Amino acid sequence: MVIGFTSDRYDKLPVSLILRIMRCSGVSFSEVTVNVFNHPQRALRSGRGMRFGLHLPNLGNCGYDFSSLRSQEKIESVLSQIQRYRKVFHFEYAVFHPPEDDSVPESFHFYVQNLRRVGIPLVLENIRSYGVDRFREFHRRLMGELGDRLQGVCVDIPHAHLAGEDWVDFFRVLGSEVKVVHLSDCAEDVDFHFPFGLGGDLHLEEILENLKRLGFDGVLNFEMLPPSLRDLDVYFKTYLRAREFFHPEGIRKVRRRMKIIGFVGRCMGVFFR
Repeated sequence: MVIGFTSDRYDKLPVSLILRIMRCSGVSFSEVTVNVFNHPQRALRSGRGMRFGLHLPNLGNCGYDFSSLRSQEKIESVLSQIQRYRKVFHFEYAVFHPPEDDSVPESFHFYVQNLRRVGIPLVLENIRSYGVDRFREFHRRLMGELGDRLQGVCVDIPHAHLAGEDWVDFFRVLGSEVKVVHLSDCAEDVDFHFPFGLGGDLHLEEILENLKRLGFDGVLNFEMLPPSLRDLDVYFKTYLRAREFFHPEGIRKVRRRMKIIGFVGRCMGVFFR
């Protein structure tokens, strides 16, 4: 299993600095967003030696997705950047949501056409409005449209929880199609993307035990945001619990690194509030 973090812009901090923090902390994998293309060369230098996945635009974070007919110019720009840099970053997959801006019939065709142009193995992620059955049917539909471009699915555990589903059922239904897992804590019907240990609904140890029992051997990506830079310690603690559970070798070195980075984060938090 590969364990990583999402790297995105955070307050005033660029993706490149987040990647540097990850690499210096001993994290070897990061799922980045399209914000990585704002300063791609900086990001490449900061994440030197790391492995990458890519999260395609979605309505919640970007205000558009690949079904958004009104955002054709933005989509063309993103696709151009992906084509330019996909081989440089060696993206292992591109994760994407079902269409959330498909208000007219033409939107789905537009969505599929854009996905066909990505040029990276595609991984479909469940969202809150898609329960197990609806997600399975949509996955089948996309397989017919995308063929072998669609390489699997991503089970977002908080999304499943907020949909009122048992996330394990996605594994039972989709089996070996599950290539990526997104994990963070959520509470009170809100997908906070918080680290564990801040009073959320989910239980990390139970999730890790189930992933082990299910024999999952893909990418476990922590899609989390610390409440502030001063809270990097709790952010790292979540990673360390998973790392120690699945890969205890070298954990002391990683823990020491994260302790130092956490101290630096508390100092930086004085200036970036």
